[in-house]
Amino acid sequence: MPAVAPAARVSISQRLDRLPLTWTLWRLALVTQAAWGLVVATDAIAARIYPFVWGPRHAFGTAAFSFLLLISTGVAIVVGEYLFALLADRFGRRPTLLVAVAACGLGTLPAAFVDDFWLLTLTLGLGAMGIGGVLATNTVYLAEVAPSQARGRIAQTSQAFAIFLLAVLTSLPGIFLMPEHYQIYVALLAAGPLLLVPLIGLALPESPRWLEEHGQHQKAEEVVRRLERDSEARAGPLPAPIVGEVVRQPHATVRDLFGREYRGRTVLLLACWLLGYSGLVYGVIGFLNLYLARVGFSAHAVFVSGLVAGIVGGAAGLLAAGRLNERVERRTVILAGAVLASAGLALVFTAGEVWHSLVALLIAASLVNAGGYLWLFNMYTYTAVAYPTGIRSVGTGWTDGFGHVGSMISPLIIGALFTATASAGYIGFFAYVIIPGALLPAVLLARFGMDQRGASLETVRGVA
Repeated sequence: MPAVAPAARVSISQRLDRLPLTWTLWRLALVTQAAWGLVVATDAIAARIYPFVWGPRHAFGTAAFSFLLLISTGVAIVVGEYLFALLADRFGRRPTLLVAVAACGLGTLPAAFVDDFWLLTLTLGLGAMGIGGVLATNTVYLAEVAPSQARGRIAQTSQAFAIFLLAVLTSLPGIFLMPEHYQIYVALLAAGPLLLVPLIGLALPESPRWLEEHGQHQKAEEVVRRLERDSEARAGPLPAPIVGEVVRQPHATVRDLFGREYRGRTVLLLACWLLGYSGLVYGVIGFLNLYLARVGFSAHAVFVSGLVAGIVGGAAGLLAAGRLNERVERRTVILAGAVLASAGLALVFTAGEVWHSLVALLIAASLVNAGGYLWLFNMYTYTAVAYPTGIRSVGTGWTDGFGHVGSMISPLIIGALFTATASAGYIGFFAYVIIPGALLPAVLLARFGMDQRGASLETVRGVA
């Protein structure tokens, strides 16, 4: 039976795990997920602009567009994830998140004023490096401050807020501004990350787990004590910390990601991220709008469907999933998300070929968003929880970052399939994003993944 620990034996992680879910923790979660929403709103911005502005204007051709996606949704994000992941483990989660968010806003802004292909490739590439930095940092930070028994609830509920924010930012202005006033649309998206920088600086303390791991015990103590005081002021006296059978993972380096202890989980995550990013994530992001435009949907219809799908499908779906908290194994939720998204993609094909109506598109897009975000956000959390504190950011950055190689090959594979099967309703595009891009990685993780339900970050063991 676990026993109540004397004060001297209580670790930082055990004190964090007993914190109740009050505004003290929700504030941290909402700020970190706002960073995700505001930054990802700029992700693949070229895919929203090109079909309605740069393409019709003949600023550059489809081949150049595919290359721009290769850089701005692939190469640059991978570089950003690897670079910022190392920085986050070396210098801390909070300063790394600040720099990454600022880089994203600064790199996106020039797209409002130029349509030169090479200049766009350079600036959007800089912004994408910032996106990679946020992806490698924000979920890690949230996993490290969230109590283990409430990690699913706090993560998916705050992620629903991020999806709502993303849907409103990317779609609502687009309904009124695209394509005639796309410059204002881009400027608004670029302003979001820049305005968030001071909020992160004021609202987020450094991760106490990171501080403890790096020998800054006094600072870790100060952060946790402040969180405890705030939580007690809102929820009353805290329960005594509980000490169970905790076997701490030894300190590890990047090389150890592929050593005996972590090799299995690393290779599995590399494969799942690579397939998922190439299909369900960036395959859909990069080519779905182009498909809808080719089959006759207007820019207005596309952005309306994006708004409804983001709120009804993405945000509502994650809110519902958040109620599951840690009662359902995370990889089961990932599989359910892949199945739901695949059903939605099949319905998108039906909407384009058979039932060509806005109603059909709204239903289909909502299913795609609900399933896609269940897959994506649970993969984020699963990956962050799979590694110990010493290499959590590097492990997340390396696996998620390598997965973005999928976003590099996505324009090449899907671009070719898209063109080759144009006369058959672009069926090659749908076949790829559904089968190897959604279902296969979810099945692999469900079969070979590790149990995480309700587990402390310090006790998660290797792949089963």
